Amino acid sequence: MKHLILPLFLFCFLISCKREKGEIQDDYTLEATENIKSFPLDSDVKYNAFHLCTFEENGKRYLSFHNNRTTQLLFYDFDREEFLSKVTLEQEGPNGVGMLSGYYIKDFNHIYVSSFVYQGIIRVDTTGAIVQKIPYGKTDTGYKVIPSYMISSHPYILPIFIGDKMYITQQNNERFCPAEKTPISVAIDTVQKKYSSLPLTFSILTEKQKKSNDTGFSRDYDGKNFIYSFYVDEDILVTSIDHAEVKRIKAKSRYIDSPDEEQPLNVQKGPQLNLELARYGDLKYDPYREVYYRFAYPKTELDDKINWMGKSVYGRKKFSVIILDKDFQIIGETLFPEAIYNPYASFVSKEGLYISRDYQINYDQSEDFMTFELFKLVENK
Repeated sequence: MKHLILPLFLFCFLISCKREKGEIQDDYTLEATENIKSFPLDSDVKYNAFHLCTFEENGKRYLSFHNNRTTQLLFYDFDREEFLSKVTLEQEGPNGVGMLSGYYIKDFNHIYVSSFVYQGIIRVDTTGAIVQKIPYGKTDTGYKVIPSYMISSHPYILPIFIGDKMYITQQNNERFCPAEKTPISVAIDTVQKKYSSLPLTFSILTEKQKKSNDTGFSRDYDGKNFIYSFYVDEDILVTSIDHAEVKRIKAKSRYIDSPDEEQPLNVQKGPQLNLELARYGDLKYDPYREVYYRFAYPKTELDDKINWMGKSVYGRKKFSVIILDKDFQIIGETLFPEAIYNPYASFVSKEGLYISRDYQINYDQSEDFMTFELFKLVENK
């Protein structure tokens, strides 16, 4: 009998220690380095965290963003932290693009902008001249593609290029199209000007999630899969390129009980609630370390005496970052100090994850620079 008890005890112990999918294991953390990147701003520049791009060309790294007061795109040498040049886009005339709603830079020969006045994507060169227009059309299922607004929406939703196809996201608006017929992403053949609805639709959301009045999401691509992080869903969705295969994977924050609390459609209170309610946010793939970073925003309280209209660009007061390995297993979660960083502005580099330090709700940061701090992925010992 004694001989039976010991193996049974060991078996139960091993089963209890088996890691469940979605269970947080603090094997890794994001560690502050005090390595700061500071990029100078002119007095006429309005820094907008929603309009930010980093890219590499011919071995040099660049950071770029849209001057929100104009139609200018500014370029910086990333490593030297020096301003390089501006591209000024015309609003009217043969090369007029109107007011920008977002942009994306693949390289200096492929600068794409979206506009509030043109139903499509416009490619321009470094002189601001229009090279190509890609109008939105109807997909093979009859769905009318709507403006994506690219990275001007929050969080950053970059277009993904695979060959000649550009994959852009859509928005759920049941006044124009039922959720079950609205694709989350569409594929645009930039050469043939053909449009395809991908089979994953907004019907993936539950009724409670839809009633939260917040059906936004983040998306990234790891070279094989598209990964979606909905604000009101503790799970992430991993799809094949054609979106025919969809996997739902647990990626819950230990700091969020429920992310789908309803946000009342209140004009006065809405902006504040948008920064207070528990939600998930941006998801970024780190190809250098083969991990994924999922931002999470625990519920918090803000000062009712402050008018929060227009302040969402400065980020959430409280946030954490969930770390998932290449198999989408949670390997850590880091809670950040409050009211220092702006989690809406971040990017991955070969050194690690950079997060903006310009949480300007306190109004004590300099407006002469935009600053980012490097966080390194460190294994806990």
